[in-house]
Amino acid sequence: QVRQPSQAHGRNNRQVLTSDLRRLVSVFRQTLPVGDSTAEKALKTGSRWRTFFTHNIRMLREVLQVFALIAVTHAGVLFPSGETLEPITDLSILGQLQDPKNTGSQVYDSQGIEDTRLSLNFFVSAFKSPTSRYFRAHPTFITCLQKTYNILRRDNEWVDIAEGYRTAADNPTDVYLQTGAAAVIRLRAGGSKSVQDLTAVVIEICVPIFQEIQRDIGLVLYGDRVLVRLQGQDEAGPHFSASGAAMDTAAFSTWAWGQIDSTYEPLSLPTCDQNARTLSSGETYPPDVTTPEEAVGAIDYPVTRDKLEDFKRLTQYPANNIIFENEERSRAWCGSQARGRCVDCSTKILGSTLENRCADRVMTKRLMYVLRKVQKMVRDEFPGVKLKVREAWDEPHEGAPTGDHPADSLHHEGRAAELTLSDGDAGKLPRLAAFCICVGAFVQHKGDRIFIAVRKQKGFTPTFVEFPSATLIEVTPPADEEGKYTLPDQYTNYDKTPMPLYDSDHQEFKKVGANVTIGDFKDPSARYFRLSPALVQCYQALATRDNKWNRAGETYRHIKVLEGYLSTENQDSLFNVSDPRYDRHNLGWAMRVAYDEAEVDPEKFGPLRLARFAVTKCGPLFTRKKDSIGVGLYQDSVFVDIREETAFWVGEPDALPVNVTAEDWQDEMAMLLQYSIDGRIIEPDSLERACLFSDPPARQSPWFEHRHSEAVQRRRRRRQAEQSTCESRDDTDFCIKSKPHRDEQVEVIWKEVTRKHLYREEREVRAALEGCLGACGPCSEGENWDDKMQNCNNFMHWVNFGFLNDEPDVTNFWARGNHDLKTHACRDHCIVKAPLFSLLAPSVEQLYRPDPKRSVQEEIYNMAINPLPVMEIMQRIYAAHASGKVTFWVKDKAEMQSLRTPLKVALLFNKAVTEVVIHAADPPAVEGVVQSLVFEWTKSSCPDHTREFITPFSVQPLPAGIVKRSPEFDIREEMLERHRNWEQDWIKSHFN
Repeated sequence: QVRQPSQAHGRNNRQVLTSDLRRLVSVFRQTLPVGDSTAEKALKTGSRWRTFFTHNIRMLREVLQVFALIAVTHAGVLFPSGETLEPITDLSILGQLQDPKNTGSQVYDSQGIEDTRLSLNFFVSAFKSPTSRYFRAHPTFITCLQKTYNILRRDNEWVDIAEGYRTAADNPTDVYLQTGAAAVIRLRAGGSKSVQDLTAVVIEICVPIFQEIQRDIGLVLYGDRVLVRLQGQDEAGPHFSASGAAMDTAAFSTWAWGQIDSTYEPLSLPTCDQNARTLSSGETYPPDVTTPEEAVGAIDYPVTRDKLEDFKRLTQYPANNIIFENEERSRAWCGSQARGRCVDCSTKILGSTLENRCADRVMTKRLMYVLRKVQKMVRDEFPGVKLKVREAWDEPHEGAPTGDHPADSLHHEGRAAELTLSDGDAGKLPRLAAFCICVGAFVQHKGDRIFIAVRKQKGFTPTFVEFPSATLIEVTPPADEEGKYTLPDQYTNYDKTPMPLYDSDHQEFKKVGANVTIGDFKDPSARYFRLSPALVQCYQALATRDNKWNRAGETYRHIKVLEGYLSTENQDSLFNVSDPRYDRHNLGWAMRVAYDEAEVDPEKFGPLRLARFAVTKCGPLFTRKKDSIGVGLYQDSVFVDIREETAFWVGEPDALPVNVTAEDWQDEMAMLLQYSIDGRIIEPDSLERACLFSDPPARQSPWFEHRHSEAVQRRRRRRQAEQSTCESRDDTDFCIKSKPHRDEQVEVIWKEVTRKHLYREEREVRAALEGCLGACGPCSEGENWDDKMQNCNNFMHWVNFGFLNDEPDVTNFWARGNHDLKTHACRDHCIVKAPLFSLLAPSVEQLYRPDPKRSVQEEIYNMAINPLPVMEIMQRIYAAHASGKVTFWVKDKAEMQSLRTPLKVALLFNKAVTEVVIHAADPPAVEGVVQSLVFEWTKSSCPDHTREFITPFSVQPLPAGIVKRSPEFDIREEMLERHRNWEQDWIKSHFN
């Protein structure tokens, strides 16, 4: 069934109907032939039309109904509240509801919508006549009232409508109240502001608003209220009068014109001190350009009064804080002979309607923005002197039938002006040039005047858009060219992401990112373009990643943008509506990229590599901006875009390697995207440095050979040149006294080791054991420590006592000293159950009596005076033997930091680990530590030695039931301790 529009929600209905229509048309478009010759396409299209009509009569009927409803609802008028009201077009049955002043207001039926807002604070009921069901209203006028209200509320004042729309039968105060574009307003009692203050705000707010639709303001000042009106299209100029007010009409008019001058004073000025650059006669800024077009872009075509839409987009400077020479005012005709009149605006504007505009006051909004600032800087520095405009927009007139300037002059678009000063002092012109430079214009000193020109700009205030290497200004294309840049229907009112247009003229070589220019992204056949800064950031990240690990002397690989922005026409010629690339280039959200095959080896550098980097670098970038990524793989290129939902597709079957399906590739890309968002991809900042300093763990093996990492070697070389903070000595009093005890522990361990078969030469294993437990020294750095590390590492890799944690999902770690968590960690398998732990732990924790005559005992391997790396190395190798799920048990972030060595092995190196689960008493704090470590490791590890991605991990609260240990814990722990060295006991009992 056809949807029926409601009075207050016409806009939403139109959007739904437009969506329906787009869907129906899309169905037919997908039946059109693609890739045929023109003749073949015509024949096939005719045939398919017949088929379409035959099988889709109902659908076509719905299309026609949709068109009919869109036609009905298209006249809906949007008000500042966001509500769309449907006007009544047939007034013949409603009596005298005409617009007596031709303001452009329309008639609406208030039945059922009296509580509807025309704006945030003004309802239909407050504005309409109390005696009439029907009312007139004008959305621009309502905007004026609402913004006036907003300003005064900041000062705790309330604005009320005393009289809104009134019928002739209501005998209104003013005939304008019958237009629906006027209201009598007043301040609510109790405030501190006067009616003159209220009127000043109305002028400040409403004059620019009305000027946007080429209309003027009318004000009638009463004793405690003011009538505000939008002047009719047939009336000339602003109107100011007073009745029963403190000022008479003449005084009020003078005051109101002064308020207009104040309205056009700039809110801020750029810094332009006496050291700012000035120009002498003949000089230009910027100095490296020879024409103004090089700096600000050429015109598209001359704007004349006949080019109605373009002429509307220009604006007229209404204030008198600038003097306009207006030398054409005495001519017989301006614009055309048929028009037959010239406007005198030397003292003030005649009016804001298009017919009443004065040429010298007409300009682009960007030029007005510049002149407002320059005139203020002139008056501040030269009291009593005003800026004088000799010429702005140029049009034909008597004496110059084609205008005063060449046809390609910037004056014809209102983007150039010739300036002097009211006192005629040429000595001040260099300083005037400095003001113009400071404001951001192209400036040329022409001896007796200053010529300035500006870029195109949308709106009165420039919208600057920051790119990685440039700042661009949003523009509006000329009216005759707008069709080339039309947005797809569904994006016309798209609020989520801006899609501004930019001007590329004379900017094609301007860099918007590293090694990429505007010309790389724009349509070669179009002057204007759209481009998302995020897409440039994506390109920059992609190019940086591709060249990140280049070796010294390796040539930089340039990634070409084959297509960036495409005009509507070119896009439609390239893509079918069903193509996933359709619309994307037109939005400025897409690019097609490829390597330059002349610069690279195509076998090594191709679309597959680019697609992978696009996903890992651009995917997280877009996600951070609340968007998603689309990547299409083609035989010679990769398509990348910003979109609402992630999509991966293979555009051409030959783009994939043999035996790789599209589904396989899509799954891999989805996995890469998630891993990159999670920060799990190993990508060091410097590949050479990361691999040079890499120290990967290894499983036990008789062929293992400890190698000092580059970091250790460099520390050794540095210590040789510098004074060490810890002197590595083995002749300290402690080392001498403890030597017999260390030798004893070596013998104890060696006796157990030799009960088993050794796969490494006994001599080497014995030497490693002696260099580990037999060595002594007070330092945890230096040559002595490095030797301990080497010998302990070799011994534990060579010895025939293993870990017994090769089964999946059994490996657990806990922080030494936390006996509560040790109980839970060791319910399955933990390092204390490893035979190697049983072999070494008793000796590592062995005590001795320095003085046999006394009972005082000390640790042989005290961390302060004789540190030993056995436990750290053991945990590292234990983690290297793990597989499946690995579990960590910690209380807080300090305990997590103490386990960073096995955690690094499990997350970064061990490819057999599938998951790491961390149980923590303080999950947020612990997760912060882990994330910080992961970030450090992914940026500094060598991918030649690591996993491709960080192991999936999670930080979870400790399971319920883990509390402080019970009184029975110590008894149970003592029992476990007696049985802990089970392998030693077994060996002794069988081989004693």
